[in-house]
Amino acid sequence: MFKKIILLLLISCIAISGFAQKSKRKSPPKAPKSNYFVMLINGDSIPADRYCPKEPITFDFKVLNQDIEIINYCWWDNFFYTNDCNTTPITLAFPNKPAFPNVINYRVSLDIKFEIPTDSVPYLDSVVLVTEITVGFVRMVDTVNICQGRDITLPTINGDTTLTNLQSSRYLIDVLTSDTGCDTIVGWYISVDPYIIEEHFISSCDSVIWGDIIEKRPDDFEGDYSITVERLFFANDPNSSCDTLKILTITIIDTAQLKILFSQEDFCNGEDMGGDISLETNFTAFDWRYVDKDSTWTIFENTIYIEYPGRYTILAYMDTSLYDTLKDLRIVNCFMIADTIVDDCPLVFPNVITPNGDGYNDVLGIKKLNPVRKNELTIYDRWGKSVFHQKDYKCIFKNGVYLNTEDAFEGISRGGQKLPDGTYYYSFKYASIPKKKTYSGIIMILREQ
Repeated sequence: MFKKIILLLLISCIAISGFAQKSKRKSPPKAPKSNYFVMLINGDSIPADRYCPKEPITFDFKVLNQDIEIINYCWWDNFFYTNDCNTTPITLAFPNKPAFPNVINYRVSLDIKFEIPTDSVPYLDSVVLVTEITVGFVRMVDTVNICQGRDITLPTINGDTTLTNLQSSRYLIDVLTSDTGCDTIVGWYISVDPYIIEEHFISSCDSVIWGDIIEKRPDDFEGDYSITVERLFFANDPNSSCDTLKILTITIIDTAQLKILFSQEDFCNGEDMGGDISLETNFTAFDWRYVDKDSTWTIFENTIYIEYPGRYTILAYMDTSLYDTLKDLRIVNCFMIADTIVDDCPLVFPNVITPNGDGYNDVLGIKKLNPVRKNELTIYDRWGKSVFHQKDYKCIFKNGVYLNTEDAFEGISRGGQKLPDGTYYYSFKYASIPKKKTYSGIIMILREQ
């Protein structure tokens, strides 16, 4: 037992002795890097807030601990590596007449490798010094708006400056020179708004009056005469800086033309009546009147689609819709009237009706009937007795649909009797255009099939 105690004491002494020997070794110094170097600007270690770009600025560094040994160093700026690793200091120049506005936040770096002396092997370390400065003028800016082509006068250091007939936006710059600090740039940004341009076109047979402007084809001029006039209207809107330029192109036509183009054959050739009426004309606006329906409507196109025969009248004139837009505008002595008669088409009668309530062929519908024409329908049985009579019959079969079926013949006599199935005869007197016609033929009633 005693031997074991002696052995433990011996081991403890050896361990304590070894720990003491280890604690005597020195670790490399780890002092803060800021204790070794500091960046200098123009010899001053405390940079100013702003530097003026009149003179070049010199960057240097100062060694705070003279015992260290510098191995190498390289300068950098925020645009490129200077590749200058052997010289100190470094000088950077800036534009002394910069484009307006001009303020640069400039960043300069220095990468230094150095040795710190120790009792044994020197300790190798490195540091990057960074400083950021602001280089530029003091600026004062104001913005003004002006309309294209106008003049403007602005106060400058050397007195009022007038800019005439401005066509595009621009800067006006003045420099207040300072003996102690950065110069001050005083500037105006002149924003030029373009004219509000309106282009209009108009035609006339004789002349055009636009306020005090009167345009007429010269006596010695043959053919259409075209001329462009401009009027500038100053802005009345306080929220708008620009004027309105209204450009009017006037054409005085040599000879007014109005010819109706219509094909009666094409109008009647289809399953139903219908076709175009078009105009060969140099007029630009048209009022159409369908006399049979006593209706008038205005259409600016020179072609309309019609579905019924009758008299169509066209009042052609030059478009006056610009009268409200261009004040004091008038077109002088310019209109023509033409008309055409569209004849009634031959009528088409069915040869059978099936009044069984299924919705198909239940009534007598006449294809290509013009309901506004006077007419008289009579239906006879096979012995010649009248079983149905109706004046101004209006039931028409059009576009696959029966129209005006209220008083149509549906196999029932005017006395309310249901007519038996069989063969009947019809006579239809029709006051058609261009002359009256009478149609006759056979019609069958078939309820059960």
